[in-house]
Amino acid sequence: MIESESFRPISSATDYSGQYTDVELIRSTSHAHLYRMRRMGRLFIAKTAPSDDARSLELLKREYELSLGLSHPNIVHVYTYETGTPVGAAIIMEYIDGCSLSEYLANNPDKTSLQRIFLQLLSATDYLHKAGVLHNDLKPENILITRTNHDVRLIDFGFADDDSHYQERMLGSTQGYASPELTQHNGEIDARSDIYAIGCIMQRMFPGRYKRIVNRCVHTDKAKRYANVEQLTQAWNRRKLPYHIVGVLLIAFLILLPTLLYIHVRAEHIQYVQRTECRQRLCDSLYQVIDHNYEAQYILTRDSISAINANTSTQPYADAMLMIAHFYKRTEEIQQDVISSATDKTMQTQLGGYCNQVSLTYHNQLVKHAEQWEHTILLPPF
Repeated sequence: MIESESFRPISSATDYSGQYTDVELIRSTSHAHLYRMRRMGRLFIAKTAPSDDARSLELLKREYELSLGLSHPNIVHVYTYETGTPVGAAIIMEYIDGCSLSEYLANNPDKTSLQRIFLQLLSATDYLHKAGVLHNDLKPENILITRTNHDVRLIDFGFADDDSHYQERMLGSTQGYASPELTQHNGEIDARSDIYAIGCIMQRMFPGRYKRIVNRCVHTDKAKRYANVEQLTQAWNRRKLPYHIVGVLLIAFLILLPTLLYIHVRAEHIQYVQRTECRQRLCDSLYQVIDHNYEAQYILTRDSISAINANTSTQPYADAMLMIAHFYKRTEEIQQDVISSATDKTMQTQLGGYCNQVSLTYHNQLVKHAEQWEHTILLPPF
């Protein structure tokens, strides 16, 4: 709203008696009265002191002076201080079409809306603190929610404080939201007192949730609370960070899973091929050992049988069969040595079968070779 020339600071306050209409009392407490009034077709809120004594009026002026320099979208806008309204000296401020946070919560708003509202509350409070102002009475009744966009408007700076009014402080102490240092008047009040109240508001907005943040806000030892609203805001924004990381990792894993499975299967296949090739090379090598050693034993036995003559034996066939039995025993020894070199039972079975086959072939050949002596008996010479 653009201020007209009729809105002036306290030093030049003017009597506007008769210009406001439709005056209606909308809220009355022990500290102030709030009236809704209309002027030139527009609604305003007029805040008056609870009485007309000098002290009450001085505090009302002090609140106006403290609020006048504030400009934030989530803080109610104060226009002027007027002495001659239909309700007497009053702070004139914008009219908010909405309800208190308490009334808003009664309608069970969704979580997303509450999180947005809470961030707006943090933004408004952070702005106040950086401007050197402590609210000192943060509670759901002093947080208005607009009817159209459900935005926050922080109101009621009757207990607010800044450095210039430190000696004049009148501390607020709404039960259930005021910090221990406010209620007990034990120590200097700073931003951590408002943070305590924000923690209490969080309990109303998010019952049973965000306990880590809430517990730090409402710690009785203010040294263990968040030092400022900026730290609190950072903690709020990080509240779901672990879940987000897990979610991102899960999505990445699901995306990479086919590739990982392919790599795993491919690696297993390569290892299988390598093992198969290595096994086959060993098996081929053992086959060659069998062929070489069995053939050598066969040749040695065959030549020994051929060397039988009348000068060496009286029973050549029996001697030949003894040589064949020795051949068979020697091949069994070779078979055991070869099988012991096999890597698995399958290979042992294969090699054993091959040994038996080669041994039988050579055995049959040696028997045929010895048959020439089957019916021969050599007599010793006289």
